Amino acid sequence: LPERNWERIYGSHPDHLAAGEATMCAVYPDSRNEFAFMETIGDLEPWTVSEVWVSAGARANHYVDITKQFERKKRALLRHESQISSAEDLHNILHFWNGGNAQAAGMPEGTYAEAFWVMDVT
Repeated sequence: LPERNWERIYGSHPDHLAAGEATMCAVYPDSRNEFAFMETIGDLEPWTVSEVWVSAGARANHYVDITKQFERKKRALLRHESQISSAEDLHNILHFWNGGNAQAAGMPEGTYAEAFWVMDVT
């Protein structure tokens, strides 16, 4: 996420903000500028992507059903031992977030979804 989420400020981790900002700069304007990084990329032509998928933002226009991957997602996040103190708390947070996303997308009860703001950047 390249911007602070004021509805979930605690989700605006500095590393995520920096990675999001670097990604967005790579997409625009740098990738379209034939003079950006001329000394390091040599004869490569400017390149563009057609869309960018931003997650964890205040806006969403696309949802992906992750119900089958939900347990795997929890196991992966539990590996962040310095940031996750309780498996039960993590489950409750993800159940609320991803369950809420599924509800917003009109998916059936008991499903989970990731929400994205898919931006056309052509």
